[in-house]
Amino acid sequence: MRPLEPRERKIIAVGILVAMLVVAWYALIDPLIVGFISRAQERSELLATYQRNERVLGAISTWREQADDQTATASQYGIVAPTKVLAAEALKQRVSRLVSTVGGTASNVSELPAEQENWVRVRADMQLTMSQLYKSLTRLENEAPYVVVGYVSVAADRATQTGHLATMDVRIELSAPVRINQPS
Repeated sequence: MRPLEPRERKIIAVGILVAMLVVAWYALIDPLIVGFISRAQERSELLATYQRNERVLGAISTWREQADDQTATASQYGIVAPTKVLAAEALKQRVSRLVSTVGGTASNVSELPAEQENWVRVRADMQLTMSQLYKSLTRLENEAPYVVVGYVSVAADRATQTGHLATMDVRIELSAPVRINQPS
């Protein structure tokens, strides 16, 4: 092997220096910088979590008040009864009372299988005038316990025969949630 010339020695020295700098960068400096960046990200995530948790804890009293309000008004949004059968009977009686109150007649009020668990469903066949139908739908909409009207079918055959507004055959389907109230 021949001795290296000064120019070649400089090139090799620069190459070794660059290699040492690359090794120093990837062995010492890069992990240190990456560590600082990752810890800064963790700190910002922890700070965001802490702030969110503070908001959650601060809102507990508001949520408790809202839960108490919802508990107090729960009977408005469902029929409270000891059993589902009694709830269906209560809904049938409500429909019958409603029809008689507005001046109509209910020919058939029957229970149907509910589409959801803890719900009851009732179908009623009635004879009502237009104003009685309007009043009964308004009362169903505004009086508790609130119900869901599945459909309303109106047949006004008598009006076409007589030529003036007469009683109509109305079929309505109502559903309501049931809250089982265990007697103590």
